[in-house]
Amino acid sequence: MEINLKDTLRTLRQKKNVTQEALAAHLGITQQSVGKWERGEGFPDITLLPRIALYFDVTVDDLLDVGKARIEEKIQAYMDEGRRLLRMKQNEENLALWEKAYGEFPNDCRVVNCLMLAIQLAVAQPYAKEDAERIIALGERILQESTDTAFRENAIMLLCAVYDSLGDEENALRYADMGGSIRSTREKLRAKVLKGNIGIGTCQSYLATLIFHAAQAAEEMVDKEGFSPEEKIVAYQFGIDLFNLLFPDGNMGLYAGNPSRSAFHMARSYAELGDAEKTLEALAESAKYAMIASTDQSVQLTAPLVNHLKIDPIIWASNMKGNYCNYILRGMDWNVFDFVREDERFRRIVEQLKQYAE
Repeated sequence: MEINLKDTLRTLRQKKNVTQEALAAHLGITQQSVGKWERGEGFPDITLLPRIALYFDVTVDDLLDVGKARIEEKIQAYMDEGRRLLRMKQNEENLALWEKAYGEFPNDCRVVNCLMLAIQLAVAQPYAKEDAERIIALGERILQESTDTAFRENAIMLLCAVYDSLGDEENALRYADMGGSIRSTREKLRAKVLKGNIGIGTCQSYLATLIFHAAQAAEEMVDKEGFSPEEKIVAYQFGIDLFNLLFPDGNMGLYAGNPSRSAFHMARSYAELGDAEKTLEALAESAKYAMIASTDQSVQLTAPLVNHLKIDPIIWASNMKGNYCNYILRGMDWNVFDFVREDERFRRIVEQLKQYAE
């Protein structure tokens, strides 16, 4: 535990408007001793600590800044345990952890942020009214009380998503408009400014993010009304092609979950058209990507445009039950696939997915 006497002593002395000489005279020591303490070059004799604390009307713990250090240690322990639970996809346990932390530190914005995200990961969607109200209350607290950019971005994204799930378009758009323009994102500006290997890694991260969101935008577009199965297939193929361009060697780790989902929805569109061959081909492709995403969860990427990046599974935490293989298996139970369910290729895909499902 770090003891921060020098800064605390200087702050207390200045607040009380006394000089080093006056404090030294009160303690019966030299001014040089007080100067050394404030420069961090030594500590008072332990017998002097109660007298110094009494002089400034604080506790010895406050004087040594031990109370703050203990708080930091406890919160860091919560953060470490939270990361471990998210890596293990134990979202309910993670929520219980941050409920406990919030009970202990209700005014720490780090804790408020982690509780807000923990609720979002652990609860079913669409959000129940009680869950939505809790996320909204926590998110609005962050916007009112925190200046941390990442916390505020998390709050804005979640508030927009929650209000959208509630059908409240006015409030969803209000928070959507708080988001930054794509022309001036933090990632874009840092990619331009940073040099050397750090700059290369930043550019690669920005590029991967753009690919991710471009594919997602195409998928979300055709989820809206008015698109035919043929048009949906074009959009899903677009997303798959983007990821294959970025990862031509196939080593994409958890990024593979995105083309897996796109290929699955493509299979559904082919099924709606009654095309058995294309349906089975798309399901096989979806399973291929799902198995990559379910097994290579923490990898050093090797493709030329991303070879400075390593995937951290914690960033990909979600409220999806199980892994991507589970996701595809659940979808293959849909009635739309009944017309190919007895095909040997369909059964083989199911068996492959079951090997990697969690």
